[in-house]
Amino acid sequence: MPRLLFFDIDGTLITDDFKIPDSVKPALMKARENDCLIFINTGRTLCNVDPALKDIPIDGYVFGCGTRIIASGKTLRELEYDHETTMKILKIFRKSPVPTVFECDTGLYYDEILTDDDMIPAFRGFSDARGLTRFTSADDREFRAVKMFCKLKPDEKELLLRNLKEGGFPYYAIDRGRGGFEIVPEGCSKADGIDVVRGYYGTDLKDCYVFGDSNNDLSMLRHVPNSIAMGQAPDSVKECCSLVTDTPENDGIAKALKKLDLI
Repeated sequence: MPRLLFFDIDGTLITDDFKIPDSVKPALMKARENDCLIFINTGRTLCNVDPALKDIPIDGYVFGCGTRIIASGKTLRELEYDHETTMKILKIFRKSPVPTVFECDTGLYYDEILTDDDMIPAFRGFSDARGLTRFTSADDREFRAVKMFCKLKPDEKELLLRNLKEGGFPYYAIDRGRGGFEIVPEGCSKADGIDVVRGYYGTDLKDCYVFGDSNNDLSMLRHVPNSIAMGQAPDSVKECCSLVTDTPENDGIAKALKKLDLI
């Protein structure tokens, strides 16, 4: 059975300025020659594959914290609400109201009511530069909710999650720092995505390797025995990993693969 390697994108495969180190591509190509399959395991949704990854050998994806899973060209999971249901979810967020980006498979959607002067404009700058910006509309049939990014005050998180659950939409929140939270459907996670993929290939958990750097990687880093933290990761991430490597720009991926005898 193949060994499965799962990589976060931001702060793991690519640097903070959205560049991929020169050492990454040859290292991953060598790993594939050594009977490894390469997977992206990311909070990003389908529309938001970083252009920096276009030349990287990739065998599949766990998108949106497990909401969409693709392996060897086959879709193993495809979770999104239809447009009518999404409009109901939008009403719950407007009721809160909290600054929100709807991270859909077709684009990053913004709502004129759910804005602020900090994180959401930063998201908007990112999506504008990549042609991903869209706006919530009852007429846009491609506005189909998958996961969301919100800016929440301490007393707002539980209220929002309760309102969603009472509306028939069970979600949980991943703390991304500075008041930012990813809002993800219950039952979906980066760890769950790994289990779906390894089940497809018949691969044991001990033959899986995961690489990450932040809080939204914790589920997969805690789940897989072969867990690798990037050098700049916070202590909360490093403490749950079996190996700490260097930063992305200092060839952390290549160094870890060598240490693990994968290349």
